[in-house]
Amino acid sequence: MIEVRNLSKSFGANKVLNDISFQVKEGEVVAIIGPSGSGKSTLLRSLNLLEEPDEGVIKVGDVTVDTKLLTHQNRYELRQQSAMVFQHFNLFKNKTVLENVTLALTSSKRKTKAEALQIAEDLLEQVGLSDQKKQYPATLSGGQQQRVSIARALAVNPKVIFMDEPTSALDPELVGEVLKTIEQLSKRNITLVIVTHEMKFAKKVADKIVFMNNGVIVESGAPEAVFSQPKEERTRKFLLSTREDATLEYVI
Repeated sequence: MIEVRNLSKSFGANKVLNDISFQVKEGEVVAIIGPSGSGKSTLLRSLNLLEEPDEGVIKVGDVTVDTKLLTHQNRYELRQQSAMVFQHFNLFKNKTVLENVTLALTSSKRKTKAEALQIAEDLLEQVGLSDQKKQYPATLSGGQQQRVSIARALAVNPKVIFMDEPTSALDPELVGEVLKTIEQLSKRNITLVIVTHEMKFAKKVADKIVFMNNGVIVESGAPEAVFSQPKEERTRKFLLSTREDATLEYVI
């Protein structure tokens, strides 16, 4: 579903991504972990060209682009393959919950208003927000807003959903409801790539863990292998540091 070859990105003299290559299978849930500043979010944003890499090849679904030869058309085609869930929700504040979910359906997916409403109402029911469909984002909790953004991502029927630290902007008591929603998605054969600092969640939900540090992929593999028997010293040190912080316990 995703193939990345030799992806690099610099901001001035700071090389944030350094020759990154990896693959994600269809239906796979991949959790990208690592310390702050390791390049995790930049990698995710580069995969749908919110950040434009300096070089490298990105394949998502049926679309392959050489980032040195980007055109308006292949930017558009690549972005049509995926949807993004952001740290800070990025909802339209002047639109209701229902309008936030239907907007992309009527504008870019060319659905009729009736079709868009049906899809949106079904998805809002799935994320437990049917009763809030006429409310505006400012009246919702952070957890509810993030669940709206997940419904919005699902609405366009993407081949991949990218999630960039989807719980980092939430108060601790609201994190669990969003993680439950993502876990439910992970059981539906939807390809997910999630940047997260929730280690217990990553271990439970992901099919593959990717550990990044200083702009490179240090180690990747099955959760049990990476968390229980990491091969690299940098991975071991990072995991030991996260154990000192009590990560969230949540009930499904």
